[in-house]
Amino acid sequence: MKAQYIRLHQYLAQEDLAQFIATANAIMAAIPYPNLGDQNEGYYHTVFYLMLASSGVLVRTEVLSAHGRMDLAVEFKDKVYVVELKCNQSAEAALRQIREKRYHEKYLQSGRKIFLLGINFDTHERAIKDWRHEAA
Repeated sequence: MKAQYIRLHQYLAQEDLAQFIATANAIMAAIPYPNLGDQNEGYYHTVFYLMLASSGVLVRTEVLSAHGRMDLAVEFKDKVYVVELKCNQSAEAALRQIREKRYHEKYLQSGRKIFLLGINFDTHERAIKDWRHEAA
């Protein structure tokens, strides 16, 4: 299991988001269903944050900007992922929120690549069912 967390870091560093999402889903699939409790956005936010933090990547949660609060910022020396999480909605809705609230603007002068990443969790499937990304 530890290797899966390390791979999360590696896939983000390599910008291989398809493998990143597949690995995140594999980790979440290992959580026994009686332990799932109330599956709301806060639950998935916590699980996602813990997975990323365990991978060794620099991850910040509830990051404030001039226009709102992004769910997560995942920072590397050469890139930043601005992440918005949704439950039972759509990845497009998450990306739209990032764009409308301009969460990524605080990183524009950092000299790093900026990726916007919208992720939707399906509580019935207990997995990421929809995700989209784009460069800022």
